[in-house]
Amino acid sequence: MNDFEVDQVVQRALDRLTLLAETTTAMTSTLDSYAAVDRVCRMLVPQLADWCAVDLLDDDGRPRRVSVVHRDPRILPVGGLTGLLPAVPENPVGPLSRALIGAGPLLLTAADIPSPDKAADPLHARELEVFDQLGTQTAVVAPVRARRQVLGALTIGRSADRAPLTEDDLAMVEDLTHRIALGVDNARLYRETQHIAERLQRSLLPTLPQAGPLRLAARYAPAATTAEVGGDWYDSFLLPNGSTTMIIGDVTGHDLRAAITMSQLRNMLRGIGCDRQEPPGQILSRLDLAHQSLYPHATATCLYTFLDEDDSG
Repeated sequence: MNDFEVDQVVQRALDRLTLLAETTTAMTSTLDSYAAVDRVCRMLVPQLADWCAVDLLDDDGRPRRVSVVHRDPRILPVGGLTGLLPAVPENPVGPLSRALIGAGPLLLTAADIPSPDKAADPLHARELEVFDQLGTQTAVVAPVRARRQVLGALTIGRSADRAPLTEDDLAMVEDLTHRIALGVDNARLYRETQHIAERLQRSLLPTLPQAGPLRLAARYAPAATTAEVGGDWYDSFLLPNGSTTMIIGDVTGHDLRAAITMSQLRNMLRGIGCDRQEPPGQILSRLDLAHQSLYPHATATCLYTFLDEDDSG
């Protein structure tokens, strides 16, 4: 191997390392997995392939094509080729179906890509239609897998006017899917954490009283930049003497500890208010004493009011 050939090999290796690093950056720069994989596809085209597609599995296991990028955008139809795909068949035949159950990466040549009318199932037909529409001569289909779970599949393709994909490209594609999988998995874990936290927060919200002189309504808007759980609370309940309480409080913090402290303070305030039926200032003094004894390191604020109805209504 002469010096020129060595330089070419070294340059190709550097280009691939750069592409892997850029893929990692793209997948970790946002928690929007759809936007992240679309950015990755735009990096892979045309550097690695003439076109690229990413399919991710929905929560119900149905594949959804979230990104399709071609070196010539005019080839793609209006609206692209993204959207919900047919379900993965019980007996997968097509490369995409096989990748979505964990097979691969799979190298496909022209002989492995029949015409769409020879498809084995609806998902295979959609896959072959894309191959045909984008003029594919060679392709690689690889599972996007994290924590022993398949999250989707990456497909890259090249046309006849470019050097075909070979076995040497499979390791590169496998590295790419590993980085894509980590980003997609992190985004899904974050969404699950948000969902659980919001459900917890909403479960702590009180049911407002329907009796009494007031018609009460409340709206809870979770924070978008945190785990959607914290120490804010509101409350209203009827005292034994008929007074209506109206309360807004806040325990400092945006975490599970603040939410737990908030729920305990709220319940203590309810108990003290119902038991003592004293003016708000004295009720909060009792709550403050209990708070200092039980939660000396937590800071909280509270507005406690009640409304009485006189004889005139």
